[in-house]
Amino acid sequence: MHKRKKKEGVRRRKGSRYWWASYSDASGKRVEKSTGTTNKREAIAVRNKMQTEEWNKKVHGVEPDRSFEQLAVLYLRGTADVKRSNSTDVKRFKPLALYFPEGLLMNTLKVESIAGYIHHRQDAGVSNKTINKELSVLSSAIKYCNRKLGWNLPNPVVGQRLGEVNEEARCLSVDEYRKLLTSAKQAQSSHTRNYLADFIVLGFNTMMRPGEMLNLEWNRVSFDRRTVELRVEDTKGKARRLIPLNDEAMAALLRLRRVADAHFPDTPWVFTHTKPRYFGKQIQRVTKVFTTAVERAEIPHATPHALRHTSITESVHLPNANVVDISKVAGHKNLKTTLGYIHTADERLHDAVADLPKIATI
Repeated sequence: MHKRKKKEGVRRRKGSRYWWASYSDASGKRVEKSTGTTNKREAIAVRNKMQTEEWNKKVHGVEPDRSFEQLAVLYLRGTADVKRSNSTDVKRFKPLALYFPEGLLMNTLKVESIAGYIHHRQDAGVSNKTINKELSVLSSAIKYCNRKLGWNLPNPVVGQRLGEVNEEARCLSVDEYRKLLTSAKQAQSSHTRNYLADFIVLGFNTMMRPGEMLNLEWNRVSFDRRTVELRVEDTKGKARRLIPLNDEAMAALLRLRRVADAHFPDTPWVFTHTKPRYFGKQIQRVTKVFTTAVERAEIPHATPHALRHTSITESVHLPNANVVDISKVAGHKNLKTTLGYIHTADERLHDAVADLPKIATI
């Protein structure tokens, strides 16, 4: 009589390089999960550990230990292909990882731990808005692992949101914009002069985000149709946009094209370095040179994103302006977002009431 072959509970699944473990969870439901290893012996050990954890859950009500590192890695890997903001989530996890001790068990995370983190960040001068964003990604990670992986972790972040001061973002006046443009043209480096002024002109005249401009490729610029195409993968709102080009924007792109033809005719990028150290490479950020231009112009602090705020604000205040069309060009999915970008100068507030009809006098 042949001996009955012992069931090992692992198998190779078609299309996967890893061994998969099969076992019953705490509710008695049959589940199958990847062991994450190509070694059969290791896979059997992992499967046995999974089954033991489920047994402890069922019999003793014990939740297996889950570390902070496990939570972060599994969340970031699991959302890498579905969240456009995955890289932002990675950045927001960094201060959390620096504060919480290595090997911290998420099962033991308490409200007091979150309060300690909040005080630590506030003492470092971090705004409540930034702290909220950091705690939000931690809360999202806990919810993800509980929902997708069947964990049962407490979420002490809930109810800890801090109050935020809703400060109006910076918007340049027309005079400040002109000073900034003049300053960019006077940049000390000729390589900076090759692109910064046109970056400013393009930002003001197209309402594009700084990242959308820096990632712009020549094959999405149509000089004949006077348009720039932003694909789904190019936009924050994950929606295709067609940006119309006025005379100023066209002139800026033509100048950038002449720079490209003179140095690297085959470059795919609209904004490309002419500096020898980075020659031919895509310009990925302008924060430093923009800040220098702001300081040289002797205007209050402003970031590249202020160009977008300024463009939308000036467009809305034009005669016969259509907010719906402006919202479409800006790439906003609803008008509420567009209205949040609109800044009204003090003199315009007076203009708004100056022509009201005189219905009665006292």
